[in-house]
Amino acid sequence: MKFFFNLRSEDAVDIDGDGVELPSLQAAKDETCHSAREMIAELILQNKPIDGMTFEIVDESGEVLATIRFRDLIRLE
Repeated sequence: MKFFFNLRSEDAVDIDGDGVELPSLQAAKDETCHSAREMIAELILQNKPIDGMTFEIVDESGEVLATIRFRDLIRLE
């Protein structure tokens, strides 16, 4: 199955026009969380905000299957 990963911030949306073939939605979620954590680390090092940033996992028909909020991936405990 092909999944697309749209990056959304409070100001803009970056539409993924390429997509990635993955075996399941869970694999797409795992990939998204890994990518988002890498981006979070870079943004923190650059002293940039992450609040309001999300990845939308979208199928080939354009349906949003899941939304991964960056803020939900940060452990504070």
